[in-house]
Amino acid sequence: MDIRTLAAADLPACSDLAESRSWPREPPKWALLHQVGRVFGVPAPDGAGLAATAVLVAFGPVASISMVLVAPRYERRGLGRAITAHAVAAAGDAVVWLHASKLGRPLYESMGFVADGGCQGHVGRFVDDRGPGAVPGSLSDVLPLDRAAHGVDRTALLERLGTPFVVDGGFAFGTDIGHVTVIGPVVAETAEQAKALIRGVARAAPGEVRVDLDFRFPALTAWVRERGLAPGALAPRLVLGGRPLPGDAGKRFAPFTRAVG
Repeated sequence: MDIRTLAAADLPACSDLAESRSWPREPPKWALLHQVGRVFGVPAPDGAGLAATAVLVAFGPVASISMVLVAPRYERRGLGRAITAHAVAAAGDAVVWLHASKLGRPLYESMGFVADGGCQGHVGRFVDDRGPGAVPGSLSDVLPLDRAAHGVDRTALLERLGTPFVVDGGFAFGTDIGHVTVIGPVVAETAEQAKALIRGVARAAPGEVRVDLDFRFPALTAWVRERGLAPGALAPRLVLGGRPLPGDAGKRFAPFTRAVG
């Protein structure tokens, strides 16, 4: 099987493959993942685009796998397993995690991934409750907060997300990924801080927003639904071998996206 590391010129084919699976095209997200990680692909044997993709993003001792996609016409040929195994091998000794879809979870569990929490996406136009909101800050202010929450240096990601919104002890970014503004990561010490961060980003967003809230915060989840954001599919997080993830999980209210924590 010809599994290649893709270049920037291959990214439109990645969007085509995503669209074939009824996923949004999201060219800015593919570009970002290419900049901070490695995009793997299997050229389609019929010459029409890609048969499969996966993305590996590593930050020191931790790595995430995402965007595992197989073209409908090449399903049930082992491509998803093969390209995931390729990404795992490329991660070396890192703690490897991913967010699984309902269809993908049995595959990942058969490869040794173990459930470890997760998140759920919420999308829509934010209905403002006029509560306190975060204000724009500087990247230098948020880097130590992110490192404490995630246990690794993620400067390469955060410096590409634009201007952070900050509160005392927390931050969030609002990033246009092609069809919606993603609110994340959301790092805070309390749920009230997380609300202020979500308000701050949502007020500055030009349209719909999305936030992938961690399962551990049901009250905050209820609040964003009251604010007009509709829930999507559950996205359980699985870690290879059940190894512990570093950092302070209590401060991680939402990842950047399900592709990167």
